[in-house]
Amino acid sequence: MLTKRYHRILKKSIGLMCVCVLLFSDSAVCAAPASSELESKTSELQDDIDTMNNELDTLSTKLEKTSARIKKKADEIETAQLDLAAAKLNEANHYKAMKERIKFMYEGGNLSLLQVLLNSESMADFLNNAEYVTLISDYDRDMLSELQTARENVEKKQDKLKKEQDELSKLEKNLNKQQDELTSRLTETSGQLENYTSQLEEAKAAEAAIEEAKNADADTIVLLAAILECEAGISYEGMIAVGTVIMNRVGSAKFPNSIREVIYQSGQFSPVRSGKLDEVLQKGPMDSAYKAAKAVLGGERNSKVKNCLFFWASYTGHKGIIVGDNVFW
Repeated sequence: MLTKRYHRILKKSIGLMCVCVLLFSDSAVCAAPASSELESKTSELQDDIDTMNNELDTLSTKLEKTSARIKKKADEIETAQLDLAAAKLNEANHYKAMKERIKFMYEGGNLSLLQVLLNSESMADFLNNAEYVTLISDYDRDMLSELQTARENVEKKQDKLKKEQDELSKLEKNLNKQQDELTSRLTETSGQLENYTSQLEEAKAAEAAIEEAKNADADTIVLLAAILECEAGISYEGMIAVGTVIMNRVGSAKFPNSIREVIYQSGQFSPVRSGKLDEVLQKGPMDSAYKAAKAVLGGERNSKVKNCLFFWASYTGHKGIIVGDNVFW
């Protein structure tokens, strides 16, 4: 007798273990990240965003300074162009004046070079006049050389300024490229942060739902059983499906985080509005409703509607997943 009893107990234990494995193996494999893991990830992404924002500020400052330098360089180039034009004009004017003097002195003005020399009264006067002519020639030559040098220097300065402007333009282009790339990364990371923040809210809500189910008191069990009976009738599968939606809502950041608040949320469950829920509570839910409520609180879910948050009576004609007399989505 004792041996048979042990065998029965062993068979029941093995059967219970198999049921547990079947119920929870899928959720263990595909479990969502824990809130602590998501908090770590969101914190990490926020640090990345802060770093990129600082880099973006630095790039913006560099761009502003580079743009200011380009503007200043453009002003300097404009000034150099005016200086070059003035230098060329001075050179041309002096060259023209020098040609006029040479023409006057050598080709028949009233006072030619030969006349200046022949009209000298003495050798000393002749040498003085010759030196005077030489000085004028030297002056013209030196002045022309200076003007040419000035023009060349202005041209060199202008070329240098243009090269510097080209380098600054390349730097500006590179900074703009870096800014665009960083902005793109920032947008992408901000999107990731938003996604992880949403997941974090859902994870916290889901953990709160699990805690709510663990700590459910007798009133909560009765209330859950009553709403399951009201919404699903006598279909046990339908009750589990409705219970799955209720617990999904408790575990969602978009809905209240307790079973009571979810059930009594304004405009959600018609039995609450119609008074049917109160009637079932007064007479007491059926045994199968209690069984379904305890199963839902124990972690049992209908796999067909594991991601659903809403349902309607199937006669309404809505499209979705039909379980019992309801259509879920």
